[in-house]
Amino acid sequence: MKQEFDKQQLTDEKLVVLLNKGDEEAFEILYDRYAKPLLNFFFMKLRSKEKAEDFLQNLFVKLIEKGSQFDEQKVFRIWFYTLAHNQCKNEYRSLSRSKVEYNNIEDNSLVNNWESSSERIDSSIFSEHLNLALNKLNDDQKSSFLLRFKHNFSMKEISEVLECSEGTTKSRLFYALKQLAKELKEFNPY
Repeated sequence: MKQEFDKQQLTDEKLVVLLNKGDEEAFEILYDRYAKPLLNFFFMKLRSKEKAEDFLQNLFVKLIEKGSQFDEQKVFRIWFYTLAHNQCKNEYRSLSRSKVEYNNIEDNSLVNNWESSSERIDSSIFSEHLNLALNKLNDDQKSSFLLRFKHNFSMKEISEVLECSEGTTKSRLFYALKQLAKELKEFNPY
């Protein structure tokens, strides 16, 4: 008798192999793992809930259509975020490199839910200012910042996603943090 195993325990890379063989459950598991963080990634870059949702759907369609192009020896997360980043780059190009307008954010997952209302108000104000400051960064700096501090990518992983050297990634983060510190200096308690 064949023994059942829990696909939830499989690595992303193994799930893609199963997905390429038509396994719907593998797709569902990958969707559950990546939909929310990638929706947030798209939203932070595109500033539109509708566009973020469309981009997320397109990304998962690409996974189904082009999952066979994934090299099983690579890290799936890096490959998938590279696809997501490239979608955003293409969108920026199609907008003739014009800046994406800032939209009010109803739900910002960068900020934790705070207990007291005064902390919630302070958090909301800081969050709004952080988003405005992030929009002033160039695309490479913003992507580097979001991948590092929102999605917990390592320097090496960011370099792979953005297709640049680790030194370039470190430089982009340095200048992003320097610019953010300047823009958010009113929130520095020191």
